[in-house]
Amino acid sequence: MRINFAIIIYYSVGFILLSKDIMDYKIIRQLRKEHNWTQDQVAEMLWVSRVTYNLIENWRTSRDPYIDQFQDIFDVSFSALECTNIQKEKSVDVNIYEKSKELILYIISKTSQLPNVWKTVLYKMLYFCEFDWFEETWERFTWMDFIKLPKWPAPQGFDFMINKMFKDNEIIPVNARFMWYTQQRYLINRRLENVFIVGEKQKFVDSIIDRFKEMNASEISEYSHWDIPWKVTSDMNVIDINLVNSRMYPYSVKARKMALDQDLNQLTNNPAFSFLLDEEDLYEDVI
Repeated sequence: MRINFAIIIYYSVGFILLSKDIMDYKIIRQLRKEHNWTQDQVAEMLWVSRVTYNLIENWRTSRDPYIDQFQDIFDVSFSALECTNIQKEKSVDVNIYEKSKELILYIISKTSQLPNVWKTVLYKMLYFCEFDWFEETWERFTWMDFIKLPKWPAPQGFDFMINKMFKDNEIIPVNARFMWYTQQRYLINRRLENVFIVGEKQKFVDSIIDRFKEMNASEISEYSHWDIPWKVTSDMNVIDINLVNSRMYPYSVKARKMALDQDLNQLTNNPAFSFLLDEEDLYEDVI
């Protein structure tokens, strides 16, 4: 019997490609289950029917048109979607968890009514809290580490912390619509008692919130992409916080303060401004 090697090669290659597809779709199912989401919930985030999502998850249709959305939803890179060995979220040190939890809850309490602040915006606020505070004081804020994802910095162990807060009945995760996106947001389910975030730290966190609360996810992502610590780090690696020393304006805290002082000096040295001050002093004297 003659063996057609071309047919054997054809079916062998086809089997390899099919095996790779099966691997990919198993990863999507694995990630969905790790987030404790139903197929209906992920289908809503993708803006597809549950039937269509079921076809995607069970390798009956291509996931390629949805790859960007999957990266956003599951906070993973394209390379992670190609790998069967996805690492589960590790637990977080107790001291880091308590400080991080208070910071997360405080930011949520201040932003839960803002339609543009959701999970990925929360990521960046946490990132700038940690890195700006370190640049300004040379002290760590919570000791959270951050991973460079392809589109933004993400706090390591975030899902672990959020799941623990949910199990402890401290927050309620919700999915909300904003424009054409489905957002993952959080609501506080208990009275907020600040122990760690008080005084100067509270003022500092408030300044970070005020700085970014008007930005949507795309705007703050674009902004964070030019911050040196994130920019020079390879994907899926921990961002070295000491890289804040290489920051430039407008990311550097010191550079922003210097620019503000220069603007203030120019303003106070302006003759028109001096005239206004004289008028104000004269008005006070009349009163």
